[in-house]
Amino acid sequence: MVYKYPMQKIVDYKNNLKIQAEWKLTEAMSQLNSENEKLSKLQSQKNNQYQELFSTFKDKTSISDLQNMSSYILYLNHHIQKQHEGLKNAEMAVTNSKDGLKKQMIDEKVWVNAREKSYTAHMEKTLKKETMELDEIAIRVQR
Repeated sequence: MVYKYPMQKIVDYKNNLKIQAEWKLTEAMSQLNSENEKLSKLQSQKNNQYQELFSTFKDKTSISDLQNMSSYILYLNHHIQKQHEGLKNAEMAVTNSKDGLKKQMIDEKVWVNAREKSYTAHMEKTLKKETMELDEIAIRVQR
């Protein structure tokens, strides 16, 4: 006899919610990596600009070029600050996604355990019924 859990659709729904939470976590981690790469790129540009600025001190450079380089460094600093904020937001999204996934995993586990307990109870009931039927057959055969 095949056992059919009456609340299987709920178990499936909880599994789907867990899968969605895993996707959200993957997406959040991808965004975090992207933000880290952007920050790294900006810092690299800033370092290159500083190197270029320091190399101009050896050569004769106009004040307007120095001002342009300085302005560009300030621009990069501003974007680096914004990127740090974006990175912080991405880290929070990853943390929230991890918490959501943890919650969904616990919720799913509760329903899976309930299904397993129901199946175990069903099997015990079935075995008991079969034993009683076999005992009845044995009594009939002895008569």
